[in-house]
Amino acid sequence: MDATPNKRLDTVAEVIEALGGSNAVRRLTGVKSTQAVWNWGDRASFPSDLYVLMTEALAAKGFVAPPTLWQMREEVHDGH
Repeated sequence: MDATPNKRLDTVAEVIEALGGSNAVRRLTGVKSTQAVWNWGDRASFPSDLYVLMTEALAAKGFVAPPTLWQMREEVHDGH
């Protein structure tokens, strides 16, 4: 049986939407207000300490997102 690949999300807005919107992301991450979630959208990145929590939640819904959305470098393979 072939595994269905996860759908890649490339923006903070796509991640927030995939996780159920600003209120759902606020609850998931434990921040006190949706304003914090909106600020992440304005900055186009999430705090890096939320990477594991959020990417696991995305994977459970069939999505992936690049680590760069959490201010982290994406792994580069140079063929060596």
